[in-house]
Amino acid sequence: MKILAPIPQAAQRSHGRTILRMGAGNRVSALHQSGCAKLFLLKGHAGAREAVFVNTAGGLTGGDTLHAQVVLGPGAALACTTQAAERIYRSAGGVARVSTELELGSGAALAWLPQETILFDSSALERRVGVEMAVDAEFVLVEMLTLGRSAMGEHAISAALGDGRSIRRGGRLITHDVQRLALPLPADPALLGEATALATLIVVAPDAEDRAAPLRAALAAEGVEAALSAWDGRLMARLIAPAPHLLRRVLVRGLHAISRAPLPRAWAIQQEATP
Repeated sequence: MKILAPIPQAAQRSHGRTILRMGAGNRVSALHQSGCAKLFLLKGHAGAREAVFVNTAGGLTGGDTLHAQVVLGPGAALACTTQAAERIYRSAGGVARVSTELELGSGAALAWLPQETILFDSSALERRVGVEMAVDAEFVLVEMLTLGRSAMGEHAISAALGDGRSIRRGGRLITHDVQRLALPLPADPALLGEATALATLIVVAPDAEDRAAPLRAALAAEGVEAALSAWDGRLMARLIAPAPHLLRRVLVRGLHAISRAPLPRAWAIQQEATP
């Protein structure tokens, strides 16, 4: 009798890539999507358009990659979000990698507002955002993380995170922000304390400092700790909360306080669901 040994097979990985270029009048000059990454362009309000990114794989695990590139020509305006929260699943080896390249021409306005990223227990994520923008362009970014799924009993999860943002304005590096977490962290008030949700909000615009006061007022809420600084056409805020829904509610209020254009529909729905 002949016995055939099983053929070793590598686990299938998902890879996705999207490229969007828009010129004057918000006209699309290039659109590419491949793998598990899809992009839908919606009609926005007040002249802006809305781009919704979709990961058809349903989430990411070790070895998966997702890349997005958005280029806005002079005067173009765009708000970007995701169809749903991104899930980073338990990794059997390696890390999930998410990279984003954003370019803003003179007078362009881009809001990068993905929905939250949820880290599952034993997950590993490396995420990078790189921005090249003109001096008179306007850029708004919000990125939110949820550490574990409380409904599934995931508390004090084990996970590895590398999260970085780099912004160049007029060819000069003005922000290089990197966060590295090896979870679980000690339950120390000097670290995350009891927080399971955290967020970074960044505004780069000629009038960024003028938005500090209304944003500070909007972020004041029970259960959410927030701090912000504004200088030299930049504004940065950090937020943490013991539950994701508390943080989402405050982020929506903060975005309304600093944004001239309506939020993407996905964020507006969150505001309606959490009065």
